[in-house]
Amino acid sequence: MGDLNRKKMRMKNAAARALAILLFAGLLTLALAWFGADPAGAAGAAPAAGAQDQAAVVIPPKPGPPVDVANDELAKFISGLPCDSEALRALQATPAWQAYAQALDKGWAELEAKRWAPMREWAATELAEANAATRTLFYPFGGPDFVTPSQMFPDASAYVLFGLEFVGKLPEFAADGPRAAKHLENYLGNLTAAVSDFFNKSYFITRNMNALLVRDRVEGVLPILCLFLKRTGYTISSVKRCEFLAPGEVFEYDFSYPRKTFRKPYGVKIEFFQPGSGRVRSLYYFSCNIADEYFAKDSLYYKYLDGLGFETSLIKSASYLMQYRYFSNIRSLILARSKFVLQDDTAVPFKFFSPRIWDVRLYGEYSTPISEFRGVEQADLKAAYADPAAVRTLPFHVGYHWGTQKDSLLLFKRRPAAAR
Repeated sequence: MGDLNRKKMRMKNAAARALAILLFAGLLTLALAWFGADPAGAAGAAPAAGAQDQAAVVIPPKPGPPVDVANDELAKFISGLPCDSEALRALQATPAWQAYAQALDKGWAELEAKRWAPMREWAATELAEANAATRTLFYPFGGPDFVTPSQMFPDASAYVLFGLEFVGKLPEFAADGPRAAKHLENYLGNLTAAVSDFFNKSYFITRNMNALLVRDRVEGVLPILCLFLKRTGYTISSVKRCEFLAPGEVFEYDFSYPRKTFRKPYGVKIEFFQPGSGRVRSLYYFSCNIADEYFAKDSLYYKYLDGLGFETSLIKSASYLMQYRYFSNIRSLILARSKFVLQDDTAVPFKFFSPRIWDVRLYGEYSTPISEFRGVEQADLKAAYADPAAVRTLPFHVGYHWGTQKDSLLLFKRRPAAAR
């Protein structure tokens, strides 16, 4: 009787094992079919008849980054680019916009040929190491010039700019009415004037910006930032206001949130991306004064920058301010935090870059500072440029010597042993 029971038990176990194997095989077949695999092909056998007719599994594409449609469309409009918005398309049919767009197309094409294309080609080799190392680019004294850093350091995740000029806002245009056409014509004319110094000379002139970037003409730098973003091929994902509410911390909130007054420092953050790419990057512009009186080491903005962790500083057309003792804090911060510094002769004086800490490459030609700036010539930098073997060519023109086109750029790289 015991042998019979043991025999029955062995038969039940065998049946259970067989059933488990069948269930596993069935589940495996279903899983392979679900993911588009052929079990016969996986085993090396010829596919069964009709296997090609199985429906392929379709994985839906990942959604792209969000688009701030209203601001992106308005940015297209003031950039002289075609819009999808019905209201803005109507305004694009006006003679004023048509003339503006044609002039901007022409001016941008000329800049592309003589400045941007040579700059990108030069940067691809001379700045390859710095570009690869740069996640955050710090560009003091550049105002709303997003184009230059984006061409030289195209792989950065964040660009931090600042200037004295206020942020402002994008314009609003009425579709019709007795004053609508004149308002549009005036605005586009003022915007053209606001960027003309940059187009012609590669930098902005403070007194001209003070005259043009006012509420009844072009309200702040935001329109210029958006124009540059669109003309360099980017889509705007979001626009946010930035304020400092605690040392070293930035509070970001929707740009449309109304505020009557702002106290410096404050700013704007524009998130943007290249069409076809899922990578969203950030452009910051802060309105602030960085003379030591306002930029003390315990100030909100200083603490923010000190903790930012930027790898590279780009400085040009900086009015030689860091030669003076009352701009020592920003100078010290750049020297303490940067791994690379790319600058012209108007930035951190050459004498502050110790050869024990920094390697340097010289480009272009050193010239005596232009007549607006006296007493700022650097004898040591002039001597360094006197050795032809130490100087490399610069195939484009940037900076104050736009008349003579005798430009200089210096690339400093921190030595590995010179820990920050």
